[in-house]
Amino acid sequence: MPRVVYTTQKGLVQEVGTGVDLTGASSVLMSSAAFSDSVVLSKNSAHGIKVDPASPTFGFADLLGQVHVRSPGANDPTFAAYSGNIRQFQFSNAGMREAFFEFHVPHDYVLGTDVYIHVHWSQSTVDSGGVGGTPGVVKWQFEITYSKAHNRGAFFTPVVTSVTQQASVTQYQQLLIEIQISATSPSASQIDTDNLEPDGIMLVRVYRDPSDADDTLNQAPFMHYCDIHYQTTGVIGTKNKSPNFYT
Repeated sequence: MPRVVYTTQKGLVQEVGTGVDLTGASSVLMSSAAFSDSVVLSKNSAHGIKVDPASPTFGFADLLGQVHVRSPGANDPTFAAYSGNIRQFQFSNAGMREAFFEFHVPHDYVLGTDVYIHVHWSQSTVDSGGVGGTPGVVKWQFEITYSKAHNRGAFFTPVVTSVTQQASVTQYQQLLIEIQISATSPSASQIDTDNLEPDGIMLVRVYRDPSDADDTLNQAPFMHYCDIHYQTTGVIGTKNKSPNFYT
């Protein structure tokens, strides 16, 4: 069997075999490890699978947000022709357009880590709204509220943040722009990372206002996804399905 080595909380180096119980380990280094049985990790929130042996850290995963319109409204993006017979949601250059998303905090979220929202977008026509006919800049804006679940909190007054990105000189080039939306010491435009926990819900409004001075696109961008990056324990769930999640 491939060698599996871990360090105990007392700093002792141990070598183990199949059916591995790592509840007393502070760190583990596996090299081509294969298990015929199971691996038992600590139930505590700080434990999971990290990447990069030289500088171990929890990896990132996505909470996916598909653009959709639930009921017709004056500010809805248009489900317009994008490329060939493929349609995508287009955010007009003639007026403000908005879309709404809900994100559920999963049980593999690493407690106490910050989250980031990002937009995947592109254009079917190369933009020239910038200086000297160069591509202009889009401003994606986010209005966000959050609440814990299990009768542990209420949705608060939304915070608003935004991010800008210059369009591409290449037709259909997929762009991704991201901004941090939570922090342990949050600004007025962020939510408090310390409030995030499994089963919490983020309600998000994403919009583009072409009348904003920071938005210089003269074409209407297409949004493909609006997602959230979060750090994961390695798809390891919590011991319990409701608070306290980790006991």
